[in-house]
Amino acid sequence: MTAVTLLLGVGVAASVNAWQTVGAPFPGLFVDPYADFSNVSMPSWALEPLSLKYPDRLVAVEGQPLSPDARLPSQSAAARIAALARDGHTQVRLTFMTSAGPREVIRPLLRLSTHEMGFFFGFYALVALFLLWTAGMVLLMAGHRPGARAYAIWAVGAYLLFLTFYDYHTTATLPAAFSVGGVGFDLGFLWMAYAFPEPPRRGRRVLLPVLLAVTAWGVGAAIWMGLSPWLGRDASTTRLLVGQGIPLSMAVLLLSIVLRLGRGSGRERSELLSAAWGLAAAPATLAVGFLLALASGSTVVHLFVPFVIPLLPLSVGFSLVRHNILATNVVLSRRLLAGPILLASLCATLLAWLALRLLVREGVETWLPTLLALPVLIGGIMACNRLSLWLFFPATSQFRPSIEQLSDQLSSLHELPAIRQAVEAVVWRWLPTSGPVRVLQAHELPAVPNLPEDALERLNTGHHVWTEETPWNRMLVVPMRSLGRLRGVLLLPPKHHAALYTSEDLTLLATIASLGAVSLHHAEALKELDALRRSDVEATRDEKRFTLGLLGAELSHEIAYPLNFFRYLLKRSGRGHALEPQDVEIGSEEVARLERMLVTLRKLKLPVPQVAQVTLVGPLKRALELIREPLEDKRISVSIEVPEGLVVLADPDMLLQVLANLLRNGMQAVEPGGSIGVRAVLVDQGLKVECWDSGPGVPESLRDHIWNPWMTTKEGGSGLGLAITQRLVSSLGWRISLERREERTWFCLHVPERALIASSPVAVPSTARASPG
Repeated sequence: MTAVTLLLGVGVAASVNAWQTVGAPFPGLFVDPYADFSNVSMPSWALEPLSLKYPDRLVAVEGQPLSPDARLPSQSAAARIAALARDGHTQVRLTFMTSAGPREVIRPLLRLSTHEMGFFFGFYALVALFLLWTAGMVLLMAGHRPGARAYAIWAVGAYLLFLTFYDYHTTATLPAAFSVGGVGFDLGFLWMAYAFPEPPRRGRRVLLPVLLAVTAWGVGAAIWMGLSPWLGRDASTTRLLVGQGIPLSMAVLLLSIVLRLGRGSGRERSELLSAAWGLAAAPATLAVGFLLALASGSTVVHLFVPFVIPLLPLSVGFSLVRHNILATNVVLSRRLLAGPILLASLCATLLAWLALRLLVREGVETWLPTLLALPVLIGGIMACNRLSLWLFFPATSQFRPSIEQLSDQLSSLHELPAIRQAVEAVVWRWLPTSGPVRVLQAHELPAVPNLPEDALERLNTGHHVWTEETPWNRMLVVPMRSLGRLRGVLLLPPKHHAALYTSEDLTLLATIASLGAVSLHHAEALKELDALRRSDVEATRDEKRFTLGLLGAELSHEIAYPLNFFRYLLKRSGRGHALEPQDVEIGSEEVARLERMLVTLRKLKLPVPQVAQVTLVGPLKRALELIREPLEDKRISVSIEVPEGLVVLADPDMLLQVLANLLRNGMQAVEPGGSIGVRAVLVDQGLKVECWDSGPGVPESLRDHIWNPWMTTKEGGSGLGLAITQRLVSSLGWRISLERREERTWFCLHVPERALIASSPVAVPSTARASPG
């Protein structure tokens, strides 16, 4: 920051000095601070050619020698010329000491105008700022590379040289800065010849010490030239060597480029070739111009220097952006080009303004040239901006069509491979990369080599990641996120010729990645929905199979009652007992009930209750008849406390099946000689029918599971009785519960009030006791 402040401070001082020169008299030629003739001229001076060349020295004005004790002789000469102008002189006689001896020239007295200041300071200063900006850009982007530091040395030297060029030939207040700039200009060319884009593989042990020695001499020369005026010493020999070193250092750079191109191959040669048009053309042109100026005194070289010298930073910048010649990891942003665009536009505007001032008539030149130059500024900014977009930011023009095309494609794609292929094709179409672009799903990310340790964390937060490789090989990983979740990544190899990725590239890639992530999310959702649909179909099939199995199991379970009854009748008949009419009636009704169950099985659905008024005692006695044989075998007593006239609304078959299951469960639970029973009790909201047994009861750990199918605590049991009972009770709109009290197990049927017939005589339940047989 201190160095930047000092450099800008020099610029401010040079600007103030330049402004003060407007209107100052001069003899139509420039001399340097030491009164040496300078090969600098303007076409507007329209004077005859001079037979002078650098370093012919001005020694007298109007025959009066310049003071040998003056710190800077040019300031003494300027003071005498100003005095002659004030005295009304229109020309001045100058005496120069040349190699052939003293020579006098007669020159008209002219006034420095905005033309001289505008070109030799304004135009030169804008070029100097451009060079300084490029030095900052290169150091920012690739400051760790020797080639970047070499270019920065040259650019800073050129900045000082160009910025103080006008002051060096007029007020001579900043000669030290000019000397430092000249030395830096020379040394910068030499260091670039050695280190740009990287130091040579061979000969370093010889070349580097020589270069360091030359650099030390140059630093000493700059110090000596800055101090010599204050010490009263003549440093003309040193200045001459530095001046002659400019074309020599340019020739060294040119030779280095030629040798590197001849020996290089592959990527190294193509990168250097992309910058050679500026690295070679600018030094070659300037070297020829400076040699002509030194040899013949030609004054045209300084007119085209500011036009030629920007070719070198332009070529470096182009090769840096398009070929990453300095191996930088920086992403190119349009803000980095804002300075060069503005400075180039200002240069064009200044030249237009200077040209217009020469053309417009007197009296309006103070405002008309400025007004006419404003469109040049606006047009220059627009043209330079468009050119930079075309050269370095093609993603800007491709943004809308690429997004529209991808959106149209993705709207009709639902398969993951097709989505990946569409995204890869769109990116490949507008972004030239050195290899194929790939879309990876999140679980494939660990297969990417050389990822940084925090890659997954950064990708999950929406930041792109670079693999840890050289700038020419590193991969760009762009996250594809949707609803805050990482769906996948875009994996991109380096751009073609290792060109820098730009901020516009990353913006377009992020947008494409977002669209792709949404499509991947939709595809995953559709896949999950399809899986759920298939699962639902399978579940429906399983449910049907289960229902069929359950119906079959229920049928098998319920057939056991009539089969046991028929077996009992056959055994009695075999013993010689006659069938009673009541037994035949019960057998016929059981056959009819079995037929109704078969009809239900054919329909593959659970039966719908056929509700009717049913006297509760009837199904209860029928259920006891169905289990008569095991009751007699185990000598079980049965207690029934149900009023004879108690009527409920229920399906007769279902009610019989419920009571038979509960009585059978109770009969199986008690030991021989035990007891079971049924009683009906009025409650607040209806009727409670309680089936009890004197068995040990259901273990506490199984009470929550006894209603599940296939759950049984009896050896050889099917585990369907209570499950069927609960289903039948629920289909009737009743409720069943299990209790343990009075050393008995109670299965309670809760009959709602709506299922009771109002005329039922249940206010005071009667009691009846029965025993089997």
